[in-house]
Amino acid sequence: MSDTAQIILAVIGTGVTLLGILAGLLVSLFRILRQDIKETNARVDSMASTFNSRIDALYQALFSHKDPAA
Repeated sequence: MSDTAQIILAVIGTGVTLLGILAGLLVSLFRILRQDIKETNARVDSMASTFNSRIDALYQALFSHKDPAA
């Protein structure tokens, strides 16, 4: 095998290795991002539920009293 062919194979092998490393990093970053999104959605859902409960309690306190004239 000539020196040129060995250099070309070495460059291609290095490129493929670097692409594999980069792909692995991207996959792990996407996993972390998906987990963060799930946690954020859970927190938003919890906050919305709390907010709805408080609004309902306020509505009940304001409008569920009996009219004394009735």
